[in-house]
Amino acid sequence: MQYSTHQLVLFPVATADAPAIAPLESCLQTLGLLGESLGAGHFAVGEGFLSLVCFLGCSPDIELVPQENKPFCYIQLPCSAAMVDFQLIRKPLVQVREWVIIGNIHEAEAVPDAALLSALEAASGCRWKYAYRR
Repeated sequence: MQYSTHQLVLFPVATADAPAIAPLESCLQTLGLLGESLGAGHFAVGEGFLSLVCFLGCSPDIELVPQENKPFCYIQLPCSAAMVDFQLIRKPLVQVREWVIIGNIHEAEAVPDAALLSALEAASGCRWKYAYRR
């Protein structure tokens, strides 16, 4: 699979002492953001993807179906409770245990819908933000 380095990263504002990886995945499954598992914390996008991610502009060129030789949109979740460092575009280094990556999203191409951010807040107990990475 060809996973894109252009990513929309969602992360909690506060670093949680006790990560909740299983509830995060369950929450996103219920919302319809996650599709089939692609292995190692990667998922195809689910049926609710286009209602949970708002694309900006009039005609984004996105691929929703996993491709072998072409970048496609995917979701990535943590596979462990380890702290991860993200160097985001125009942001200081972010260290988090919980995060959601929406892959193959270029900077300012899309933003998470308020319903997605609210569901993440409800599942984790703190507010979530987003930024871009490449």
